[in-house]
Amino acid sequence: MKKVLLAVGGLSLLGFGLYKYFKTQADLLTKFTWKIQGFKIRKFSFQELAIDVTFLFTSVADLEAKIQKLYLDLYLEGKNVGYIMEEKEFIIPAKGSSSIPIFVSINPQAVFKNIIDFTLNIGKNKDVKFKMDGFASIKSGFISTTLPIKYETTLKEYLKGLTPTTI
Repeated sequence: MKKVLLAVGGLSLLGFGLYKYFKTQADLLTKFTWKIQGFKIRKFSFQELAIDVTFLFTSVADLEAKIQKLYLDLYLEGKNVGYIMEEKEFIIPAKGSSSIPIFVSINPQAVFKNIIDFTLNIGKNKDVKFKMDGFASIKSGFISTTLPIKYETTLKEYLKGLTPTTI
């Protein structure tokens, strides 16, 4: 009877330890950083400004993350002006970085339609507010999650965090 209790206790402890490890790693998967490394204009017209933006993603997790899909709506001064979408899978290595080109589409008509609001807000605040709102579908081993992404900053705040090597 003692052996059975010890075996059950040991397996329970091992199960809890594994659960805690993978839960911690899943939480770390959501804590990746990114910076813009560069961009290339793909298409420019009155209907669409298509850009390939290269992002440097960095992970602190012990597990590599496979981003299966990324979608973000782009907002400038609170107005939706475009989106970011990547449906090709890419990998962010464990405790490493990866440079990924991602497609960005901006609607110039949405920008021109709101140019007066943008100009007034920028003149008043002497800064430009931008926001991204969407999700990333992430998989690592047998852990899968959809991570909501909400990012809001101003141009001044963003440029403060850049170093000369990341511009």
